[in-house]
Amino acid sequence: MKNSFYVVPNLNKVSGGPNTRINLFKSIFEAKGNHVFYKANKLRTILNKANIAYVESATNRIALIDIPALFFLRLRSKKTIVFIRDIYIELFPEEYNTFRGKITYLVNKLSNFYLTLIATSMVFPTKEMGDVFFEKNKFFPKRPFTDLPPGTHEITENRTQPNFSEKIGILYLGSLGYTNSGYQNFIDFAEKYKDEYNFYILSGDKDLKQKVAATHINLNKVPRKEIPQFISENNIAYAFHTRPRNIYDDLTFPIKVFDFLSFQLPFFSEKHIPLLHLLGNDYPLFASFENNEEIYRKIKNINQQEYQDLLNLLKETALNNTYDKRYKKLLEQ
Repeated sequence: MKNSFYVVPNLNKVSGGPNTRINLFKSIFEAKGNHVFYKANKLRTILNKANIAYVESATNRIALIDIPALFFLRLRSKKTIVFIRDIYIELFPEEYNTFRGKITYLVNKLSNFYLTLIATSMVFPTKEMGDVFFEKNKFFPKRPFTDLPPGTHEITENRTQPNFSEKIGILYLGSLGYTNSGYQNFIDFAEKYKDEYNFYILSGDKDLKQKVAATHINLNKVPRKEIPQFISENNIAYAFHTRPRNIYDDLTFPIKVFDFLSFQLPFFSEKHIPLLHLLGNDYPLFASFENNEEIYRKIKNINQQEYQDLLNLLKETALNNTYDKRYKKLLEQ
């Protein structure tokens, strides 16, 4: 019997990490000959039986068409596994105090209740997020759950080391729009060490030039498949993952981290709990962005053998966390 993949959000309205995750899962399900339901064909769930049905939920709410479609999906499947993307409303309810915010909060809550109701089990980016989800929703049906983080893909085959006899580059990758992106830490470091290193920001933000006035930072937008070449051509040795520690960012995985793994680009980061689980407590590039001198010393002190060890660690981690392995984990639920 085939499996099924059900996409709640409209892929034309989803961008960034969620779009990447959904499309990569979609490709794997299609390649395996499974059913895929999205957009106009959602009600076809009434016609197809499945062994395992996997549901990728939207960030905030389901649509009206999802109510009957998910009901039939559950009815026609032996198992229904629902992925909850985030629990922002659970952690920051005070941000929904306006009339419109209260409506958003209520619809989100009802959507999550319905998704839990039709699920036989659930997955979250991290197990810790699942713990908080059910702690904050004690009246929801109880479901077994585990983690299903994003994955790696298009892993660089053999990344060569940068030329350390020349000026190396440091990269910031992704949007600057998220409130807790911490991109100012990158800009502050770039200002302090602009004579030591070359700095690059790759982002699709339309207001990038307004956010970054510093002329010594190279601003660009590059398709993902061309980023490894960009890294090589610009002698980039490190990336910065600048999100600060907080209750939300310690529960989830930013997809850019899995891009760094795929590119085998060593990156500096705070000790977020999911990253500790992924890389181990002894990962040498954990650092505080409140201490630029510490990061500078680490860059200066890492020799070529230690750098190669980092590349080997990132590649091994990347190969152990592909989307294909995520798919196999789903089948084991």
